[in-house]
Amino acid sequence: MNGVPYTQGKSAPLLANMYVPKGVSMAPAIIFIHGGGWTAGTRDFSDKVIVPLIEHGYVGMTIDYDLSPGVRFPIALEECKAAVRWLRAHAAEYHVDPDRIAVAGYSAGGELAALVALTGDDPRYDGIGDFTTLSSRVKAAILWSSDLDLTTFSEKDQSITAYLGGSCSEHKDLCLQASPQHNLGGKLPPIFIGHGNADEDVPYPQFTNFVAAYKLAHGSITTFTAEQGQHDYVVQPKWFRASMDATLNFLKKNL
Repeated sequence: MNGVPYTQGKSAPLLANMYVPKGVSMAPAIIFIHGGGWTAGTRDFSDKVIVPLIEHGYVGMTIDYDLSPGVRFPIALEECKAAVRWLRAHAAEYHVDPDRIAVAGYSAGGELAALVALTGDDPRYDGIGDFTTLSSRVKAAILWSSDLDLTTFSEKDQSITAYLGGSCSEHKDLCLQASPQHNLGGKLPPIFIGHGNADEDVPYPQFTNFVAAYKLAHGSITTFTAEQGQHDYVVQPKWFRASMDATLNFLKKNL
């Protein structure tokens, strides 16, 4: 089902695509957040990675969110968390178990997915959307090639300056709030994280540093490294099947 409105965006309703396997009841669900440097991309990007998961009985929801520079952090995060609450409110309609919702994201969408998972019911980020009596907490997260520490990028990175409304040095608090690496307090949900060690867009040390910090914070984290994989490794034939198999194994154990 394409083009289902899930909340009101800046200038128009924000839409989602729903993928419901035949014959499921009370199924686990995954909300997918697209990449594009917070300035581009659509919900349709996630189609390829959704198919193997739908085939294994998972309900999928891909979402659009408002893009920068039209909005700044944390608007996109609040919209993503509104999607969690919306799905929980419509769980019966889409045959979803409301207690088994995960979030997944690629690149900038991975940053948003990580923050959805790490902020739980933090009231700072639940100001957009309906169903405010419901939780925006998710049970698990899947991160592919994700931006994890915005403080390590160039001060002139145009995607980040659009997202924050300026450089990290100009918006230090916002930059830390938008960096999953710096939000590892409290109860941590299980995370699957994959990265290519030849990624030129998000350097591999962001992955290794996040993994080390997550373990140090007593979080459960499952890793996948695409040897010589670039930023888009997750949709490349060389790594696609192995990556999806690892993702499915994680989901079976944690969702």
